[in-house]
Amino acid sequence: FWLKPFWLKQARAEVCSQHCTFFQLFVAMAHTPMLVMGASDRSYVVGAGTAGFESELSQTSFPLSALPRSTSMDVTNDPRFFSNNVIAKRLSAFQTIVVVAVLMVNLSVQQMFTLQKHIDLSAVNGAIQYTGFCLMTLVFLSNLTTVIVLIQQLFMTYRLLTVGPTGFEIAKSYYLNPNIVAMRHIAVKVFFFSLPLFVASSACMVYTSFASQNAAHLAMPIVVALFLASMLLWYVNATHSTIFKERYNLAKSHEQPLIQNLETMTQRSYGGWFSNIDV
Repeated sequence: FWLKPFWLKQARAEVCSQHCTFFQLFVAMAHTPMLVMGASDRSYVVGAGTAGFESELSQTSFPLSALPRSTSMDVTNDPRFFSNNVIAKRLSAFQTIVVVAVLMVNLSVQQMFTLQKHIDLSAVNGAIQYTGFCLMTLVFLSNLTTVIVLIQQLFMTYRLLTVGPTGFEIAKSYYLNPNIVAMRHIAVKVFFFSLPLFVASSACMVYTSFASQNAAHLAMPIVVALFLASMLLWYVNATHSTIFKERYNLAKSHEQPLIQNLETMTQRSYGGWFSNIDV
């Protein structure tokens, strides 16, 4: 009875010793530059980051090696990857736009293929139908451009964020590149521009559908409502953009005195009797 605590302590010490031995074994395997398999007499040269996990199947096969580029970026586990940053928060807003733009592409393509193939441009119905088709094509191209630009920038920015210890700085330089900024702003603007056009194009197609059944008078209230909704959407987009620009300029104007004060204090700290001392 009185020997039980002693045996428990000895058993726990043995278990801890075995765990430390296994841990040291795994650490040694991870840092071993060469792993030799004696039973099958195979030797595999592995990299420092993937030691013990590669085989002859890790080499690129012949059909895939013929591709123009088949190498990947280095994988470096940096603790900063798991923390939030301003670039990741901004990119999350663009992800929502991409999802809506993909839905708009699908809707516009469906409307384009439902168009009647025989159009008489000399008639009023034919001109309205063709106008709606042109507007829907513009909606399709605008949203497709938005999807292509934003998906590429999302993909490349996240890759640069995880490139290494300087990933945030490199991703920031890419995100603020004038060409990248211009394409991103154009993509977002044409996306919001396409929403009123989609409603206006739908109004044209609704009128054409009713007019083909000699019921154009029934479509007039719906067409008028859709055109008013299109103008309302245009006004909503313009109002949001104007208020955003005004708030952004206000934030920058409040920021300038603080930056100027900080610069003045920095210049004073380097002046005086000890200005030539560098420590």
